[in-house]
Amino acid sequence: MAPITVEITGKKLVYVGLLVLSLFGVIIILWYSFLGIFGEEGKKMLTHLWYDFENIVLSNGFWLFLAIAILPAFILPVSPLLILAGKWGGAHSPWMACLYSVLAIAVNLGLTYWFARKPGNSLVKWLLSKTKHQLPEKPPANLAQWALILRLTPGVPFIFTNYILGVLKLPFRSYLLVSLPILSITSCGYVLIFAGVFGGEKIEESAQRWAYVLGGFGLVFAMTLLGRIILGKQNRAN
Repeated sequence: MAPITVEITGKKLVYVGLLVLSLFGVIIILWYSFLGIFGEEGKKMLTHLWYDFENIVLSNGFWLFLAIAILPAFILPVSPLLILAGKWGGAHSPWMACLYSVLAIAVNLGLTYWFARKPGNSLVKWLLSKTKHQLPEKPPANLAQWALILRLTPGVPFIFTNYILGVLKLPFRSYLLVSLPILSITSCGYVLIFAGVFGGEKIEESAQRWAYVLGGFGLVFAMTLLGRIILGKQNRAN
């Protein structure tokens, strides 16, 4: 049987972008609805809850990295958690914070992939159908390439890509080979940046803090540049 292929075009990425925007729209509506009901008191309550959460996870790294592994699965942004990982790293070890963050993200990759592929398959497919983008019944022959482009496309949160690739049944090994290096480098970059910004017992000297900030920016910039190069080549090919 001839392999099934899917043309990778900007139109398909637009469909994915629409899915992301629609889900973010739901979150924003819920946020403003909450503020409309509870007003300033509700805002203060959420602020206090965040500070309580921050104190708990910074005093016990296990809970912080468990949160990184689990909470993004509920479409919660991972960026604030990586900021806290950087702050924890400044007090303990920036490189250990990077390692634990990568391990936590690897766990999240596995959990969300298998949820989308098995028990949550119907739910994720229903969400994708709202973009009028019909998914192929069988994994496309070039799905790994499409996954790479999706990972490198700015503005697409990694959690949505996890669910999409799980639904499309990209082989798990290929999924990890595409996903883990990209997310490891970018997450480490953010952790190092904020370890340098906040400082701590392990990096008290100004020169050390700047070294971590610049090193983190270097990792993020390198991955962003790589993404632009690959996407540029793909656009020219199309």
